[in-house]
Amino acid sequence: MKIYIPLKDVLLGPGKRFDPAVNSEAEVIGLIKKAYGVISSTMEVSITEGVVCIAFKDATPARIDAALQNLSKGVTKAQNGKLSDALKLFKSVLEVIPEHVNARRNLAKVYLELGNTDQAKRHLDICIQINPKDCWSYIMLGNIYTKHERNLDVAEFYYECGLEHCPDDGMLINNYANLMMEKGNFSRAEELFKKTLNLKPVHPHSYFGLALLYRVTGHPEESLKVLERLFILMPQTPGIESRQIYNEGRNLYSEIKAETEYCRVKTENMNHVPEPGAPAARFLSK
Repeated sequence: MKIYIPLKDVLLGPGKRFDPAVNSEAEVIGLIKKAYGVISSTMEVSITEGVVCIAFKDATPARIDAALQNLSKGVTKAQNGKLSDALKLFKSVLEVIPEHVNARRNLAKVYLELGNTDQAKRHLDICIQINPKDCWSYIMLGNIYTKHERNLDVAEFYYECGLEHCPDDGMLINNYANLMMEKGNFSRAEELFKKTLNLKPVHPHSYFGLALLYRVTGHPEESLKVLERLFILMPQTPGIESRQIYNEGRNLYSEIKAETEYCRVKTENMNHVPEPGAPAARFLSK
């Protein structure tokens, strides 16, 4: 099997794109082979007119069928929490079909569950080298660098790369917006959150994120409007994850309502001028 990747889409490491002024084509070939490790012995890498060609040696149909069966078994093992078994099965798939992005991404998920972020990142980077449009790999890498590594600049790099290839993926945009809010780039965060509001399916996390952004930036009335729109869109039977975000939305709505009421009463009391001799308690809220 052969895979063709534009040289401009080749990522040479966290936050590093191919730069013809810095990297030679021979260096790129070496770095790609290094990323694949021992599997590189089963592949050939060449570059022609700005396009990278990765050619894998095809296994026999029987071995491919057995590998795909192991992939299905690995997914089941992972879902049941049997991570060690899943790890072995996903590895066995890649020994036969090293270019199988789904198997490699699942392997990265298992490594992440086991706390091995370095191996998770390595395999996700390979996923992107195989398929630069694999949106989930960008999302996972961005999440790792945000939550585990606390390297927000590299996380932004991966979210930006993902957005170039998957401009309408709601989960990617939402996670990127949350990162921008954390970095204090509120205008960019608002732009990204708003972009998801017209996407299908509905992304309740984006409504909650935008409402939280408006609260943080001192626009409680706008925050309430966004939450009210979220409640209107809420399905009768939301999933577990959606149900949680709807509950958090209700709590946020109550908090903002209480804060705005407190500010209103406080302002009214401050605007009252006590009459001479009038008891102060008359102007305190009940």
